[in-house]
Amino acid sequence: MQSSLKLRAENYLSRYPKVFFCHIPKCAGVSLSNAIHASLYPTLFKATRLSSNIDLVGSKVSSELLDIDMTVAREVQLAFYLSDRYKKFVTGHCPARPTIVNKFHGDWNFVTVLRDPNKRFVSEFVYNKFKESDWGRHDDSIENYLDSPFAKHSATTYARYFSKFNDASEIYSNQEEAIASSLENLKKFSVVGTLENLKQWQCKFNSFFNTNIKIENKNSSPNKDLSKELYKNESIVKRIEELNVVDKVIYDAVLEWDAPSR
Repeated sequence: MQSSLKLRAENYLSRYPKVFFCHIPKCAGVSLSNAIHASLYPTLFKATRLSSNIDLVGSKVSSELLDIDMTVAREVQLAFYLSDRYKKFVTGHCPARPTIVNKFHGDWNFVTVLRDPNKRFVSEFVYNKFKESDWGRHDDSIENYLDSPFAKHSATTYARYFSKFNDASEIYSNQEEAIASSLENLKKFSVVGTLENLKQWQCKFNSFFNTNIKIENKNSSPNKDLSKELYKNESIVKRIEELNVVDKVIYDAVLEWDAPSR
């Protein structure tokens, strides 16, 4: 009886794909994560071990207790989740670097969306300056922020998430290799695209998973006026572009993948 129920449960679950949505900060990830889950799974899955989120609290506790980098703590949690035979959906602010993707992409569908890196950089700066929670919050002016290690960390987000490097200084010292390994890795994703071409991303997602995803905007900047002011300052924009040199190449390549063939 018990084995029969187990077999029926496994047959039921086999109809649902395994998806890791790599939620890049400030790339509409909350809306996309909710939309992906709603388009592929019953709502009930969110209340079970079938669906999991790599959350701030767990990775922060692991980082402090084990004296490891928080990103490493999140990657450990991701590897654990992807190794769970019953897991169906995982999401969170966590890199999907080549070691992880190469190991699991045969069983799991890796999905993500990139955003224009200059817009993403500004959005993250403004969000962390005005958000309510203490984690990651700062009170820097844009001038001071651009000279800080946090700016280099933010400006290499795509390379840190998808290349074989996880440190900003390493990425700037090995730019071509960081770009190449990121793009080689992203080609193994089931669905990848850009926020600026979200309709195309939706079409690819719907075609791949045979569904009809519906996306709502769930998150917005806490201070749109500041963002507008930053874009008006040409010297600030130029410095942001210089910092984003690696991520911009990665983004442009993904954007080109969606361009109509001539």
